[in-house]
Amino acid sequence: NADPRVLRWTGDLPFLDVAEAEALVRCYTHFSDFGFGRWLVKRKSDGALLGWAGLRQSDGRIDLGFRWHYRYWNQGHARATGQAIMKWAMHQNIPEIWAQHHPENKGASAVLYVLGFRPTLAWESADSGWKTYVWSAHAAPGK
Repeated sequence: NADPRVLRWTGDLPFLDVAEAEALVRCYTHFSDFGFGRWLVKRKSDGALLGWAGLRQSDGRIDLGFRWHYRYWNQGHARATGQAIMKWAMHQNIPEIWAQHHPENKGASAVLYVLGFRPTLAWESADSGWKTYVWSAHAAPGK
């Protein structure tokens, strides 16, 4: 979480040290609170840790997010992982999922579009300027 090439798109500050990162993991209760959360993502072929992806409850909405180590960008991992997450979400009957990204992050926009997300203004933050997308089970293919 300290690579400036990654942080450019997240709006997050880097962890000060490993202890700070470990403290975040210890207090992460999304799985016990909601039954879903952010998963670590490893590549099947060699077990390399690619980053994380998943769902979280945020501002009363379910939000999809990704974070990859820079060396794994532009290799299709976000699309493949996103497809698996969306399949899981449909089986859980989650009716709607939201996502936001930095306005210049064209890669995130492309992945969200492939996953069936569409732009919306319903969750825009005036101070962030981030692009907001929503996926609806009612508009999903086959519905």
